Amino acid sequence: MAAAATAVLACQTIDGDRIAGKDLAAANPIFAAIDPAAILGPAPLPGAQRIFHSGELLRVARQAGIELAAPLSEICFVRATDPLTPQKLFPFLRAALSLDNAKIEILDFSRVAIPRGAIDFSRAGLSPAGLWRGRVNFGENQSMPIWARVRITTEQTWIEAAAPLAPGKPIDVSQLRQVSGPRFPFGAAPISSINDAAGRTVLRAVKPGEPIFANMLIAARQIERGDTVRVDVSSGAAHLSFEAISQTAGRAGELILLKNPENGRYFQARVEGKDKASITK
Repeated sequence: MAAAATAVLACQTIDGDRIAGKDLAAANPIFAAIDPAAILGPAPLPGAQRIFHSGELLRVARQAGIELAAPLSEICFVRATDPLTPQKLFPFLRAALSLDNAKIEILDFSRVAIPRGAIDFSRAGLSPAGLWRGRVNFGENQSMPIWARVRITTEQTWIEAAAPLAPGKPIDVSQLRQVSGPRFPFGAAPISSINDAAGRTVLRAVKPGEPIFANMLIAARQIERGDTVRVDVSSGAAHLSFEAISQTAGRAGELILLKNPENGRYFQARVEGKDKASITK
């Protein structure tokens, strides 16, 4: 009995939120008489230890009516954990992604032991940079953060610049090309048709090979400063047409400033198309 009481024991692994009498008895048989369901304290967090020192063990023994012939060595408990592996992560990532045609590559992950519980990932936890945050839910309303760095792609088709694109200049079909390959499937996607960009202009300079996104494009200007513009004036049944010189540039529907070369007067008209404007009275 004395030998059992003084033995130095390794940490006992437990798989729950509380340390019970059965756990203490498993760590040291001298406590076999304790009620197996008796709660002795909370279980440690994953990676931590819960140590019962000799004084605390003596108190537990006395309460259980156990007489000791010698002082007890301390007993420690740790929560059961398992290593996190790509093989363990992959099915949860696949289920959360819910894209059968997507390719998932796990580049890195939380290299920590995790408690036994339910691994939980959602698409909301995935950033465009590929960092995917999740959790392990265990015990009674407890959880532990975990993460994976991933590369997720699907086969897509998009439009990119085949030549430099300058702001303010209409895009020609020859300056664009259609490309297919793997891309990240979420977030803003490049345009997929050359017709969506041809004839329009970009808001900033675009380098060859750069994908074209819808928010990079605006309608090209139909009139540039210095252009000769055909102006149509309507007032009831009366109609008049003449030419003027544009003082500002504009797109369809916008007002521009023009100058009448015959009398030198300035006036405004609304852009109707290429080198065409109108005034309605």
